[in-house]
Amino acid sequence: MALCRPWRLNFYILGRMDYLGKLDYVFWLPVLLWVALYFWFWRFSYPLFMHKMVKKGQRWAYISGSSAEIHSRKAKLRLLNFVFSLVASVALSVSVCWAFRKFGVCDPVYGFVAIVPALVLAIVLYKIAMGRIAAMFSNAYFLEYRKVRYETEIKGTFMTEPDIHNRTIWSYNKKLRNAQEHKRFWKYVNAMAKTKKIPPDVYAETMY
Repeated sequence: MALCRPWRLNFYILGRMDYLGKLDYVFWLPVLLWVALYFWFWRFSYPLFMHKMVKKGQRWAYISGSSAEIHSRKAKLRLLNFVFSLVASVALSVSVCWAFRKFGVCDPVYGFVAIVPALVLAIVLYKIAMGRIAAMFSNAYFLEYRKVRYETEIKGTFMTEPDIHNRTIWSYNKKLRNAQEHKRFWKYVNAMAKTKKIPPDVYAETMY
């Protein structure tokens, strides 16, 4: 029995090395996963951030749906954020294992320690994506604000600053809802955030 143990150990080591050797073909997979994770944060997970900004009183924050729908959506998005971040982190740690084996740094198993800093990296990536969201929607809101202010000045209508903001919030949310219903939400928001024309008819340009 004692003579069989070295053979078993060698078989285990060879099998493990063959498995790690296959990682040469999937080294770039984690890169794609992290790009996909950023895209997920930016285009799908942003309602979590928007809800937080609404509570802080940010006028540019936009949320669609009823309170029940928003609550259900928040729970799902939190879960998906964690699951997708964990998948990307595990994939990154597997690449670290591959690198340890490739360059003989240490035992490849130690590469799985990278899961923890990778999760921290996912949080940083989320904050970067939300910073982009904040910049885009705030630019879109203040374009609508300038348009409302311009229209009141042209008509000679006196409106206080709070009244202008209230009118802006109403027209801003109405246009975003209409753009969402017509499947042009991101096209419309991007157009509003990038244009410098005053007053631009962005809604007409993106909807028709």
